[in-house]
Amino acid sequence: MKRLGILATTLSLVAGAATVAGASGFHFALERSVPEADASVSSVREIRLWFTQVPQENSASVRLIDAAGEAVETGELTSDAADGKIVFVALQAPLPSGGYTVAWRGIGDDGHVVRGDFAFTVAVQR
Repeated sequence: MKRLGILATTLSLVAGAATVAGASGFHFALERSVPEADASVSSVREIRLWFTQVPQENSASVRLIDAAGEAVETGELTSDAADGKIVFVALQAPLPSGGYTVAWRGIGDDGHVVRGDFAFTVAVQR
């Protein structure tokens, strides 16, 4: 009887781990970014985002916001030609020192709108 309880517990743990691991692969989410969240960088030429799925056509957006809450002008959102899960916006000009927030949104295969944001800091070297 004790063995049956251990087996049931083990199977339950394995099933739970598989569910958690599988869930991240099936839902649209931000996987990583450049610059990284909470990073301090000396310069930024573009904002590049890696999603867990290819965003539905025309569903992704990326906004860059400065510390005063003002939108920073960027180029058009572009998908990476080699990997549709990667999108980026080029910056029109070098960013001055300060804090910035990247606000993003997209729609994955399941049709749910997912959005998020992260901050980074530019510390220009002189």
